Amino acid sequence: MPTFARTGSGKWHVVGPDGCRYGREFDDDTSPDETATATDIVAYDPPPTLEDVRSDASIDKFAAARGHTHDQRLVLPRTIEESDSDLCASCRTRLESHQKRRSAVIADCKRVTTVRDAGWKRTEHETRRGCDWCRAHERTTWHSDDLGATVCPACGRLFETRLGEPEHTPDTDRLPETPDEPVTPIVFGTTLPGTAYDPTDLIGSNRPLINYREKHTYADVVFELERTGHGFSAEGLAALEAIRADYADRVADDESHETDVRLEVATTPRTVTLEGVLPADHEGVITDCWDVVSDPAYWFPLGWPQQGYIHRRSAEPTIPGREPVVEAFPRLKTRQPSTAVDTGTLRSITDPGRYDRGERYYEQGAVTDIERVDDHLQATVQGSRPYDVQVTLSNGSYVEGWCDCPDDANLCKHIVAAVLASGDVKPIGDDRSLEDALESASAEDLRELLRSFAEEDVTARKRVYDELDG
Repeated sequence: MPTFARTGSGKWHVVGPDGCRYGREFDDDTSPDETATATDIVAYDPPPTLEDVRSDASIDKFAAARGHTHDQRLVLPRTIEESDSDLCASCRTRLESHQKRRSAVIADCKRVTTVRDAGWKRTEHETRRGCDWCRAHERTTWHSDDLGATVCPACGRLFETRLGEPEHTPDTDRLPETPDEPVTPIVFGTTLPGTAYDPTDLIGSNRPLINYREKHTYADVVFELERTGHGFSAEGLAALEAIRADYADRVADDESHETDVRLEVATTPRTVTLEGVLPADHEGVITDCWDVVSDPAYWFPLGWPQQGYIHRRSAEPTIPGREPVVEAFPRLKTRQPSTAVDTGTLRSITDPGRYDRGERYYEQGAVTDIERVDDHLQATVQGSRPYDVQVTLSNGSYVEGWCDCPDDANLCKHIVAAVLASGDVKPIGDDRSLEDALESASAEDLRELLRSFAEEDVTARKRVYDELDG
């Protein structure tokens, strides 16, 4: 569990690699305040006393008490809670990020596996090891052969509670198998020797992706394991970090390189982005990272994200790619918006940055649950969380739209993605108008339709009474 120590100012810090620069100064031989050396950092609102925190039943109670698994607060040692000086803000942010990752990964795992008693095996390490799930570094780890992951005690303990329990537990175990041999990635955005592929290979493919995105001065290289149903393990992230550090050292004295080289890991580590690469260097960088991305020894099974038909698998998926993707979007064949969509008008009225990000969301399959009736479109777009989008179209052109994201622009990236995806579905009512459908229906059919609406939706039921009263 995290260890805390105080600097001369009295501020508390997390000791070790998960702490800020002050916390990292405390080495493992330093003896911090013994009253705060070991404590659980668990999810959700803190119970009344620390004794309650240490009970699995208490964690279970609070894990079931909220619907949003990301809405969490930390439980800290009494010594820190009662201290005149609080926990360092940077260290608190780091602990909160661990919490967010735990809840996301555990929820994703429980959606695809029937395993609940993971058969954890405890191991003590001489040096701190990263957790596959939350990336916290601990000397003590728990390993589960059933889950194929090595995690910190906090993650293991929370997995055994109802944290992240889906509404419907899967009937069969759909946790992906991990291949024994390297799997050749598919490369987008650039041509490297030996990486040519047929676009139809995408349909049914469980191969990792390497996506090259060139910007103005710099480029990003994105490594994705979403199709394989895996995430990058702690060892995989450490290997990519070593490559990042080596590249950063190589360009440190290059006057044409004036930005940081960063390794950005998503909340669930299916996707890792190496930022700040010079376009001229991208082939070498991809080559350096190739073995890490393709080697299943650097993966752990996680399941597929809820963002698009592109990632959905049949009942018993295997790797690589022997099972087809269910309900694959037609655009998978070209990765381009349908010609029925007026992209020219949409681009002209959208901020360029928002348009590019929306197009990227569309290409990644982030648009789900899409429905198009006449010229009305509604969809869910997976961003930092799922966002609801409603759009009005006219002959494939954008007219107006609404999104529940915090962006106050007229057109956000989620609306752009939804409009681009509108050409992937055939609109209901395209062959005749709503008026024609109502005119041709019998009175009994209309009554039955209203009756079904009233039974399914209490708001519709109330409106029937209000409109037809008397």
